[in-house]
Amino acid sequence: MRILNEQEKRDSLNDVLIELSQSQDILKERKDRASFFMRLESIYYNYNAENFRHYYSDIFSTLTLIDGDSSIGSLDILAQNMQTIKDGYIPKNYGNHREIIDISKEIVKLYDHTNLDIARINYTKTMTNATMSELAKNKLLINGLEKNIQESEVTLKELSDQTIKDLTQLSTNVQNKQEDMQKEYISILGIFAAIVLAFTGGIVFSGSVLENIDKSSIYRITLITFIIGLVFFDLIWLLIDFIRDINGKVLRKKWLFIFVNLILIGGIIGVCFAFKFKWFFPI
Repeated sequence: MRILNEQEKRDSLNDVLIELSQSQDILKERKDRASFFMRLESIYYNYNAENFRHYYSDIFSTLTLIDGDSSIGSLDILAQNMQTIKDGYIPKNYGNHREIIDISKEIVKLYDHTNLDIARINYTKTMTNATMSELAKNKLLINGLEKNIQESEVTLKELSDQTIKDLTQLSTNVQNKQEDMQKEYISILGIFAAIVLAFTGGIVFSGSVLENIDKSSIYRITLITFIIGLVFFDLIWLLIDFIRDINGKVLRKKWLFIFVNLILIGGIIGVCFAFKFKWFFPI
């Protein structure tokens, strides 16, 4: 049996682990099992010193390589074949000095460390998958929250726009009400002004006519009466018409305006004819 140096033993052990991870039938035949037993003995056995101790880092790196590439092998197959190696190994080969080669302890340690790292890798994968699953759930939750936030923002914007629209409409309504109230105040003041003007003018005119009735002829008094009546009537009519315009009312009794003006103008013309032809005599 050729004695391997340490690096050769490490490389050879890695090759053995990779081969054991590739097929479930690799140890099916007795000769195949015997071949692997002899390879492991060549790695571990040292007749003049302590047997070779494998490196934990080598086992972990090899198992990580197998787990990362399914074309290389499978950790489950490796665990199954390592169980077969451990259970089937029986020391029966002889060394160069006719001593029995026994690496049972080394095989048990290799089996133990291999299974330990396989369990660790599987646990890490399980935790990683669980973490990824939680991250996926959290991502869905975050997406749902973002969607709800966007919907809430849209709803809030719609409510804000509607509120602004309502406030604008309310402000417009209040402004219109104020304008209507101003128009109503102007209308009321105009009506009172027209009434005061009519009564004041009528009383003043009546008083003036009554005071001077004995100083003028009937033609002059009648003519002035018609003229002043025409002027006052038209002024009051214009004032009321202005009030109508302020309140947006276009309904007007024009026939009344025309009728009264015709009567007054007719009276003026009649007085002029009466004076010319001396229809009446002064009292």
